[in-house]
Amino acid sequence: MQPAENFMRKYYTDEAWAKRAGIRKQATPEKLEANRDAWRQLFPKVEAVLSLDPAEETVQLVAKEWVLLVEASTGGDFGIQAGAIKAWKDHQNWPLSEQDALLDRFGLDSRGDRDASLKRLEKVGKFIGQAIRRKYYGALESTPVASLNKSSAHPSSQRWVNLFRDVEAALAEDPAGEKAQALAARWAELKRDAEVHASTTQQPNDFLEVLRSKWPPDASVAVINQVARLYRIEQVSSFLAKAMMCGEEKRNSA
Repeated sequence: MQPAENFMRKYYTDEAWAKRAGIRKQATPEKLEANRDAWRQLFPKVEAVLSLDPAEETVQLVAKEWVLLVEASTGGDFGIQAGAIKAWKDHQNWPLSEQDALLDRFGLDSRGDRDASLKRLEKVGKFIGQAIRRKYYGALESTPVASLNKSSAHPSSQRWVNLFRDVEAALAEDPAGEKAQALAARWAELKRDAEVHASTTQQPNDFLEVLRSKWPPDASVAVINQVARLYRIEQVSSFLAKAMMCGEEKRNSA
């Protein structure tokens, strides 16, 4: 049987594998144990809501916990997450020892009926995926897939993506500070530009609405496809709202 590390290597690019190794090397025993405990506590929470609509708030809360734990476990790196997803899709072909380790991670007993435990895990994983899609893909379901996946000539598309990433990197900043105010100004400018090109009078107020709108489509897809960022969209929108509010208060008091 191949060593676990050698077996998992095939699912990752060279860059992602190196980053994954770096994260594991830096993780302390206490951090690893805390991560393991978090997964074991979260799994029964998800199983408890499997009968609910994936769009319900209770489900969305546990789905958010799940995604943030994935982000913490992978350092938020898209390449590592892509490799983990690829590995998960092939988990039925893993060595039994690796399947057992996977089940143990979620507090499932592999010593009894391994297949039954794997089916429980697969059911939970599928349900989490449905919850994420219902929250962030719902308004895009009526849009032809081809039109979403093809490149767009819309001049502001990359500007939307760049702004999202810049705000995400500045979440620890003071919303009233100079950096946050500059980001809020960029948001306001993009909204004004969009209003000129949009065919409807109803304009988006935050990134959640931008992602669910049809303009510019490739910007929406570029952000949505980064699964690790899905639940941080709310943080980005909230930060921008606070920054704009601070800016408005400052102008009113001047």
